Amino acid sequence: MTKKLVPLLIVILFALVSCNLGTKGTADTINNDTTLLAVLTFDKQADSCIDKPVIIEGTVLHLCKHGGKRMFLVDGTDSIRIEVTAGPKIIKFDDALVGSRVRVYGTLKEERIDAKYLNEWEAEVVKPEENHSVGIHTGAKGHEDQGVQEKLDQINGMREDLRNSGKDHLSFFSIEADNFIDLK
Repeated sequence: MTKKLVPLLIVILFALVSCNLGTKGTADTINNDTTLLAVLTFDKQADSCIDKPVIIEGTVLHLCKHGGKRMFLVDGTDSIRIEVTAGPKIIKFDDALVGSRVRVYGTLKEERIDAKYLNEWEAEVVKPEENHSVGIHTGAKGHEDQGVQEKLDQINGMREDLRNSGKDHLSFFSIEADNFIDLK
């Protein structure tokens, strides 16, 4: 009887080990609750993915000079830019990524801009530059070199957008990256 039991135990052990091989989380593993996003349809999908895991692919158009903690993805057109921020596991994005295609694994975040936020931002803009910490990063060329008047114009533009929206806030979406792969 032991001769029949040993091969059976080996088969059962092998099956258990085989079943556990794919359970470690890697960058290529997609959880059931992870949503695949596309740059071109990001705005239509974002509302339903707030604070949920997402994956997105795009071409890195820009990396912010302020420590490399932000990059902006595009796909075929520069008119739609997706902001990606470095999460706690990423020290910074390397400048060499500009022009590369990347796959980002992260969590979709929403930043709500309301009248109070715009008032605080305006108050900060008129303070000396070394005290600035509030603002919206758009990834537009030269946004890091904006002067006071350009920032005030941006704030007033958002005030107008807020009035026209009929809501009490504007939503800006970004992805906080946990991991990314340079697809070249």
